[in-house]
Amino acid sequence: MCAACGSSGGNGGGNGGGNGGGDGSGVTVDAQRANDASGTGSGSGSGSPKLISTLTSSCATLQGRAVVHYNDNLGIAFTEGDSPYTFLGSVQFQLPDAFTGSVPNPEVYVPDNDRHIAAMTTPAFDLHGNHCWTNATPAAGTLVVESFHPSNGIVKATFSNYPLHSCTGSTVCTVTGRIETTGSGVFEQ
Repeated sequence: MCAACGSSGGNGGGNGGGNGGGDGSGVTVDAQRANDASGTGSGSGSGSPKLISTLTSSCATLQGRAVVHYNDNLGIAFTEGDSPYTFLGSVQFQLPDAFTGSVPNPEVYVPDNDRHIAAMTTPAFDLHGNHCWTNATPAAGTLVVESFHPSNGIVKATFSNYPLHSCTGSTVCTVTGRIETTGSGVFEQ
């Protein structure tokens, strides 16, 4: 069973609309944690945790209000900003703590070794991942992780046309852009 499946969804919220980003590379969300009272952020040292996302995907909206949560893996779920907080998509990481470098594609499972899984979930809750390439070969693309401390809600990663295969069908979704979180929480746009 895929451990990266556990962090998608939930009652977060997110507006897939266009705030921020003056560089033309996509919509940038740079939001402060909704409840600063519990956030000290251990990533950037700048106080409250933040989220920056320029992620785009062929299968999901990876922008807007976000929920960053750790539960055996680090997940970032995006939803609309208003009730009923419709789920737009998510990305998940199951990597060794403090991992940096390129994430393999496909991920090859070796018993008793750490997993190196990157995954995304579509609005229809279809999971796609680098661990689901059964009898298929991924196209070229990269995922480079610069910082990863999942129990603290910290990830800094760059996707470049990184293909993820459906775990239940034949669909391939690509992800491009950067994601950076400096702590867990709900991030308003």
